[in-house]
Amino acid sequence: MPARTTIPRHVTSDRTTMPRPVGSDRTTMPRPVVGLVGSQYVVPRFWGELQVSGAPTSYVDAVLAAGGTPIVLAGRCAAASLDVVDALVLTGGGDVDPTRYGGDPKSSRDVNPVRDNAEFELVLAAAAARVPLLGVCRGLQVMVVAFGGTLTPDLGMAHVRPNGHPISTTPESLLARLLGPRSDVTSIHHQAVADPGDHWKVTAIADDGVGEAIEWTGAHPWPALGVQWHPELNDPTGPALFSWLVEQGRSIGGPRRSGSSRPKRHRY
Repeated sequence: MPARTTIPRHVTSDRTTMPRPVGSDRTTMPRPVVGLVGSQYVVPRFWGELQVSGAPTSYVDAVLAAGGTPIVLAGRCAAASLDVVDALVLTGGGDVDPTRYGGDPKSSRDVNPVRDNAEFELVLAAAAARVPLLGVCRGLQVMVVAFGGTLTPDLGMAHVRPNGHPISTTPESLLARLLGPRSDVTSIHHQAVADPGDHWKVTAIADDGVGEAIEWTGAHPWPALGVQWHPELNDPTGPALFSWLVEQGRSIGGPRRSGSSRPKRHRY
Protein backbone atom coordinates (compact mmCIF):
# COMPACT_ATOMS: atom_id res chain seq x y z
CA MET A 1 0.00 0.00 0.00
CA PRO A 2 1.45 3.41 -0.92
CA ALA A 3 2.56 5.79 1.78
CA ARG A 4 -0.05 8.29 2.85
CA THR A 5 0.34 11.64 1.14
CA THR A 6 -0.93 14.84 2.71
CA ILE A 7 -3.76 16.25 0.64
CA PRO A 8 -3.18 19.95 -0.11
CA ARG A 9 -5.65 22.31 1.47
CA HIS A 10 -7.98 23.60 -1.22
CA VAL A 11 -8.38 27.35 -0.99
CA THR A 12 -11.35 28.91 -2.70
CA SER A 13 -10.81 32.13 -4.63
CA ASP A 14 -13.26 35.02 -4.34
CA ARG A 15 -12.20 36.58 -7.66
CA THR A 16 -15.39 35.56 -9.47
CA THR A 17 -16.34 39.24 -9.80
CA MET A 18 -13.10 40.33 -11.49
CA PRO A 19 -13.88 43.28 -13.79
CA ARG A 20 -14.25 42.44 -17.46
CA PRO A 21 -12.00 44.13 -20.02
CA VAL A 22 -13.54 47.33 -21.36
CA GLY A 23 -15.67 46.65 -24.40
CA SER A 24 -15.64 42.87 -23.92
CA ASP A 25 -18.44 40.46 -23.19
CA ARG A 26 -17.35 37.16 -21.73
CA THR A 27 -20.74 35.64 -22.45
CA THR A 28 -19.96 35.77 -26.19
CA MET A 29 -16.16 35.46 -26.18
CA PRO A 30 -14.77 31.92 -26.53
CA ARG A 31 -13.52 30.44 -23.27
CA PRO A 32 -10.08 28.91 -23.83
CA VAL A 33 -9.53 25.46 -22.38
CA VAL A 34 -6.77 25.59 -19.75
CA GLY A 35 -5.21 22.30 -18.70
CA LEU A 36 -4.27 22.08 -15.00
CA VAL A 37 -1.55 19.49 -14.69
CA GLY A 38 -2.63 17.21 -11.85
CA SER A 39 -0.58 15.09 -9.48
CA GLN A 40 -1.20 11.89 -7.55
CA TYR A 41 -2.79 12.04 -4.11
CA VAL A 42 -3.94 9.38 -1.67
CA VAL A 43 -7.41 10.23 -0.38
CA PRO A 44 -8.47 8.45 2.82
CA ARG A 45 -11.99 6.98 2.61
CA PHE A 46 -14.02 5.10 5.22
CA TRP A 47 -13.23 1.84 3.42
CA GLY A 48 -9.53 2.48 2.78
CA GLU A 49 -7.36 4.69 0.55
CA LEU A 50 -8.13 5.98 -2.94
CA GLN A 51 -5.48 6.98 -5.48
CA VAL A 52 -6.50 10.25 -7.15
CA SER A 53 -5.02 12.44 -9.86
CA GLY A 54 -6.11 16.01 -9.23
CA ALA A 55 -5.33 19.66 -8.61
CA PRO A 56 -6.36 22.11 -5.85
CA THR A 57 -9.64 23.87 -6.53
CA SER A 58 -7.94 27.26 -6.13
CA TYR A 59 -6.47 26.78 -9.63
CA VAL A 60 -9.91 25.95 -11.00
CA ASP A 61 -11.38 29.09 -9.46
CA ALA A 62 -8.55 31.30 -10.75
CA VAL A 63 -8.94 30.08 -14.35
CA LEU A 64 -12.73 30.44 -14.22
CA ALA A 65 -12.44 33.99 -12.87
CA ALA A 66 -10.08 34.88 -15.73
CA GLY A 67 -12.53 33.65 -18.37
CA GLY A 68 -11.08 30.20 -19.10
CA THR A 69 -12.48 26.69 -18.91
CA PRO A 70 -10.29 24.58 -16.60
CA ILE A 71 -9.77 20.86 -17.04
CA VAL A 72 -7.50 18.64 -14.96
CA LEU A 73 -4.95 16.60 -16.90
CA ALA A 74 -3.53 13.43 -15.39
CA GLY A 75 0.15 14.30 -15.12
CA ARG A 76 1.50 11.04 -16.52
CA CYS A 77 -0.39 11.51 -19.81
CA ALA A 78 -0.50 15.31 -19.99
CA ALA A 79 2.10 15.50 -22.77
CA ALA A 80 -0.20 13.44 -24.96
CA SER A 81 -3.12 15.78 -24.24
CA LEU A 82 -1.82 19.02 -25.73
CA ASP A 83 -4.24 18.88 -28.65
CA VAL A 84 -7.22 19.27 -26.31
CA VAL A 85 -6.05 22.41 -24.48
CA ASP A 86 -5.34 26.03 -25.39
CA ALA A 87 -3.01 26.72 -22.44
CA LEU A 88 -1.43 24.97 -19.47
CA VAL A 89 -0.78 25.52 -15.76
CA LEU A 90 2.02 23.56 -14.10
CA THR A 91 0.82 23.39 -10.51
CA GLY A 92 2.80 23.44 -7.27
CA GLY A 93 3.93 20.44 -5.28
CA GLY A 94 6.97 18.62 -3.94
CA ASP A 95 10.61 19.16 -4.85
CA VAL A 96 12.22 18.36 -8.17
CA ASP A 97 14.72 15.53 -7.63
CA PRO A 98 18.06 17.32 -6.93
CA THR A 99 19.99 14.65 -8.83
CA ARG A 100 18.44 16.15 -11.99
CA TYR A 101 20.57 19.27 -11.62
CA GLY A 102 23.52 18.13 -9.50
CA GLY A 103 22.03 19.12 -6.16
CA ASP A 104 22.26 17.45 -2.76
CA PRO A 105 19.54 14.77 -2.38
CA LYS A 106 19.51 15.34 1.39
CA SER A 107 18.03 18.81 0.84
CA SER A 108 14.87 17.57 -0.90
CA ARG A 109 11.34 17.00 0.36
CA ASP A 110 8.50 14.98 -1.14
CA VAL A 111 10.35 13.94 -4.31
CA ASN A 112 8.32 12.06 -6.94
CA PRO A 113 10.47 10.84 -9.86
CA VAL A 114 7.42 9.69 -11.81
CA ARG A 115 5.91 13.18 -11.65
CA ASP A 116 9.27 14.72 -12.56
CA ASN A 117 9.56 12.52 -15.67
CA ALA A 118 6.03 13.29 -16.83
CA GLU A 119 6.29 17.06 -16.30
CA PHE A 120 9.73 17.34 -17.93
CA GLU A 121 8.30 15.59 -20.99
CA LEU A 122 5.28 17.91 -20.92
CA VAL A 123 7.33 21.13 -20.72
CA LEU A 124 9.50 20.13 -23.68
CA ALA A 125 6.43 19.15 -25.71
CA ALA A 126 4.64 22.40 -24.82
CA ALA A 127 7.67 24.42 -25.89
CA ALA A 128 7.90 22.60 -29.21
CA ALA A 129 4.19 23.17 -29.89
CA ARG A 130 4.15 26.72 -28.42
CA VAL A 131 1.33 25.97 -25.98
CA PRO A 132 0.99 28.94 -23.57
CA LEU A 133 2.25 27.95 -20.12
CA LEU A 134 2.14 29.34 -16.59
CA GLY A 135 4.33 27.52 -14.06
CA VAL A 136 3.53 27.97 -10.37
CA CYS A 137 6.14 27.36 -7.65
CA ARG A 138 7.28 23.78 -8.42
CA GLY A 139 6.11 24.47 -11.98
CA LEU A 140 8.76 27.18 -12.37
CA GLN A 141 11.38 24.78 -11.02
CA VAL A 142 10.41 22.09 -13.52
CA MET A 143 10.64 24.64 -16.35
CA VAL A 144 14.16 25.64 -15.28
CA VAL A 145 15.57 22.14 -14.80
CA ALA A 146 13.93 20.74 -17.95
CA PHE A 147 16.07 23.14 -20.01
CA GLY A 148 19.32 22.60 -18.14
CA GLY A 149 19.11 25.20 -15.39
CA THR A 150 19.75 24.64 -11.69
CA LEU A 151 18.03 25.35 -8.39
CA THR A 152 19.06 26.49 -4.94
CA PRO A 153 18.01 23.31 -3.12
CA ASP A 154 17.13 24.72 0.30
CA LEU A 155 16.44 28.29 1.43
CA GLY A 156 15.24 27.17 4.85
CA MET A 157 12.04 28.89 6.01
CA ALA A 158 12.91 32.38 4.73
CA HIS A 159 10.38 32.17 1.88
CA VAL A 160 7.65 30.15 3.58
CA ARG A 161 5.54 33.26 4.08
CA PRO A 162 1.86 32.72 3.25
CA ASN A 163 1.11 36.30 4.34
CA GLY A 164 3.33 37.55 1.56
CA HIS A 165 6.54 39.39 0.79
CA PRO A 166 7.40 42.01 -1.85
CA ILE A 167 9.06 41.36 -5.21
CA SER A 168 10.54 43.73 -7.77
CA THR A 169 10.08 43.14 -11.49
CA THR A 170 12.60 43.77 -14.26
CA PRO A 171 11.82 46.94 -16.25
CA GLU A 172 10.26 46.28 -19.70
CA SER A 173 9.66 42.61 -18.86
CA LEU A 174 6.31 40.86 -19.29
CA LEU A 175 5.89 40.80 -15.52
CA ALA A 176 6.54 44.53 -15.27
CA ARG A 177 3.76 45.13 -17.80
CA LEU A 178 1.40 42.83 -15.91
CA LEU A 179 2.22 43.74 -12.30
CA GLY A 180 4.12 47.00 -12.31
CA PRO A 181 7.52 47.52 -10.65
CA ARG A 182 6.57 46.06 -7.22
CA SER A 183 4.03 43.64 -5.84
CA ASP A 184 3.36 41.54 -2.78
CA VAL A 185 3.19 37.79 -3.40
CA THR A 186 2.10 34.68 -1.50
CA SER A 187 5.26 32.65 -0.89
CA ILE A 188 5.44 28.99 0.20
CA HIS A 189 8.74 27.59 -1.09
CA HIS A 190 12.16 26.48 0.13
CA GLN A 191 13.80 26.10 -3.31
CA ALA A 192 14.40 28.70 -6.02
CA VAL A 193 16.11 29.21 -9.35
CA ALA A 194 19.92 29.45 -9.09
CA ASP A 195 21.01 29.43 -12.76
CA PRO A 196 18.11 29.79 -15.22
CA GLY A 197 20.21 28.40 -18.07
CA ASP A 198 20.22 29.56 -21.67
CA HIS A 199 16.45 29.56 -22.32
CA TRP A 200 15.09 31.63 -19.43
CA LYS A 201 15.76 34.97 -17.78
CA VAL A 202 14.90 35.93 -14.21
CA THR A 203 12.46 38.86 -14.30
CA ALA A 204 11.48 39.25 -10.64
CA ILE A 205 13.46 39.10 -7.41
CA ALA A 206 12.65 39.26 -3.73
CA ASP A 207 14.28 41.88 -1.54
CA ASP A 208 16.87 39.30 -0.42
CA GLY A 209 17.92 38.68 -4.05
CA VAL A 210 16.15 35.34 -4.55
CA GLY A 211 14.83 34.88 -8.09
CA GLU A 212 11.03 34.84 -8.11
CA ALA A 213 10.01 34.57 -11.79
CA ILE A 214 11.31 33.52 -15.21
CA GLU A 215 10.40 34.36 -18.80
CA TRP A 216 11.26 32.52 -22.01
CA THR A 217 14.23 33.68 -24.10
CA GLY A 218 14.56 30.71 -26.47
CA ALA A 219 15.09 30.95 -30.21
CA HIS A 220 11.40 30.72 -31.12
CA PRO A 221 8.49 32.68 -29.58
CA TRP A 222 6.67 30.90 -26.76
CA PRO A 223 4.35 32.54 -24.22
CA ALA A 224 5.76 30.88 -21.11
CA LEU A 225 6.08 32.38 -17.66
CA GLY A 226 7.04 30.84 -14.33
CA VAL A 227 6.45 32.38 -10.91
CA GLN A 228 7.85 31.10 -7.64
CA TRP A 229 4.86 32.28 -5.63
CA HIS A 230 1.21 31.13 -5.60
CA PRO A 231 -1.01 33.49 -7.63
CA GLU A 232 -3.97 31.11 -7.23
CA LEU A 233 -4.17 31.60 -3.45
CA ASN A 234 -6.14 34.87 -3.35
CA ASP A 235 -2.87 36.56 -4.27
CA PRO A 236 -2.91 40.15 -5.61
CA THR A 237 -1.07 39.04 -8.76
CA GLY A 238 -3.56 36.29 -9.57
CA PRO A 239 -6.06 38.18 -11.77
CA ALA A 240 -3.33 39.65 -14.00
CA LEU A 241 -1.38 36.39 -14.40
CA PHE A 242 -4.33 34.12 -15.09
CA SER A 243 -5.94 36.69 -17.39
CA TRP A 244 -2.68 36.83 -19.35
CA LEU A 245 -2.65 33.04 -19.67
CA VAL A 246 -6.29 32.86 -20.77
CA GLU A 247 -5.76 35.60 -23.35
CA GLN A 248 -2.71 33.78 -24.69
CA GLY A 249 -4.81 30.65 -24.93
CA ARG A 250 -7.51 32.55 -26.80
CA SER A 251 -5.16 34.20 -29.30
CA ILE A 252 -2.61 31.41 -29.77
CA GLY A 253 -3.92 28.16 -28.33
CA GLY A 254 -7.33 28.24 -30.02
CA PRO A 255 -6.01 28.77 -33.57
CA ARG A 256 -3.27 26.20 -32.87
CA ARG A 257 -5.83 23.54 -31.92
CA SER A 258 -8.19 24.36 -34.79
CA GLY A 259 -5.36 24.06 -37.29
CA SER A 260 -5.99 27.53 -38.73
CA SER A 261 -2.48 28.64 -37.80
CA ARG A 262 -0.84 25.47 -36.56
CA PRO A 263 2.88 26.15 -36.11
CA LYS A 264 5.63 23.74 -36.96
CA ARG A 265 7.32 22.04 -34.02
CA HIS A 266 10.44 23.91 -33.03
CA ARG A 267 13.88 23.34 -31.68
CA TYR A 268 14.75 25.36 -28.62
